[in-house]
Amino acid sequence: MSLSAYGKLPVPRLTPDLLRLVKTGRVFSLGVDFQEGMLTPGAAMKSYSIAPHLRHGDASTIDPGSAAAETIRMSIHVGTHIDALCHIAEKQDAAGLPAKDGEPRLYDGDGATVPASDCVSSAGQSHMSIEKMPPIVSRGLLLDVAGYKGVDMLPPAYAIGADDIRGALARQGSVISENTAVLVRTGTLELLRAGDPVYRDAQAGLNLEAAQFLFEQGMTLVGADNMAVEAMPPMDHSVHRFLLVHKGVTHVENLNLDDLAAARCYEFLLIIAPLKLTGATGSWVNPLAIA
Repeated sequence: MSLSAYGKLPVPRLTPDLLRLVKTGRVFSLGVDFQEGMLTPGAAMKSYSIAPHLRHGDASTIDPGSAAAETIRMSIHVGTHIDALCHIAEKQDAAGLPAKDGEPRLYDGDGATVPASDCVSSAGQSHMSIEKMPPIVSRGLLLDVAGYKGVDMLPPAYAIGADDIRGALARQGSVISENTAVLVRTGTLELLRAGDPVYRDAQAGLNLEAAQFLFEQGMTLVGADNMAVEAMPPMDHSVHRFLLVHKGVTHVENLNLDDLAAARCYEFLLIIAPLKLTGATGSWVNPLAIA
């Protein structure tokens, strides 16, 4: 199957310009460890759970070999994962404006949406589901907002604005160019490791103004070391709606950006390969940054 564009993600191609981003060859894993009972966005999302399915010595059919296997159960939007464009819809009225009692609609290209109710069956999502997303090979840019603010961790529910983005870019000497994946560091990942519910209930992250500014600069993918990329509360998912529903820009959430920040590695080649989970609203990933 030939690869095609997906939202604002371009058709993947390893170009000479992307290869020039690799200067030392150092590889950073940006995924978190999945742990039993790790925090999720809410009760509707099932946490990571692992159970032995086959233990060494159980089966004799491959003697003298021995095998072990396990069953893992969790929701897609747990741990480090990427959102498909069908993950978030916006309730809209007949004029296409947000409305609490409106019809949920999904991204369908620039200025276009489709009814979410037409795009789901017992087999899952049929529109912009994750198996349609191509591998991502992109210029990556770390935006260390916590570092810019001079703190290890941004305060709970801190809303990162456009001025914070400009300040972090100036501090780093960084520029957001066309087709850039922007990874935002809040410094709050330690709260996930500790199981602190503040990580879920009072998230430091982007506000709508910052998301709009990043998109205007050429951002085609956004990620963060928090659970939702955006600040919460409020819980209306304004950044998700702006980027996923209106602009076709997907999110990567629960990233480990601490090693990149410690190395002051702000620009790199970013590689993400979503799993081909037919009908799913996202995929677990372990993104790689190659500096």
